[in-house]
Amino acid sequence: MLTSLETLVWSDEFKTGIDIVDEQHKRLFEYFAEIQECINSGAEGRVENICRGLVDYAISHNTFEESLMKQAGYPMLDAHHAAHEAFKERAQGYLVRLEAEGNPMKVARVIRTEIGLWLINHIKREDQHYVPYVKKSLDQGFVSRMLKRFF
Repeated sequence: MLTSLETLVWSDEFKTGIDIVDEQHKRLFEYFAEIQECINSGAEGRVENICRGLVDYAISHNTFEESLMKQAGYPMLDAHHAAHEAFKERAQGYLVRLEAEGNPMKVARVIRTEIGLWLINHIKREDQHYVPYVKKSLDQGFVSRMLKRFF
């Protein structure tokens, strides 16, 4: 089980090369750090809100990724969507546990660890498959075409 902050820290090995996606992934890692800070300081009052923020942000990020994939005509969109939906169901289950168990710090550790491991695995495996399609789509976008035309 992950216990130290260092094990869930953003690094260049997680880069997709798509700036907006990388910035969103970095924000998810910031949530992991915030949860760890709450655990370290015993801030039970804050930890639940941060966990909810993490789950909400992760789900909205996945939706954003899918919009990029759809725009790019990514052929494996349905499979990627299925992975995101499974994550969403699991993540929402963590929030139910957060309310029901009465031990927010224990559940926060689980949320941080399990979502962190899922995210790292997802970035390194599934996300890398859509990157060439999305990059090509973004490179062919209006702004990119205009920059090439004038600069």
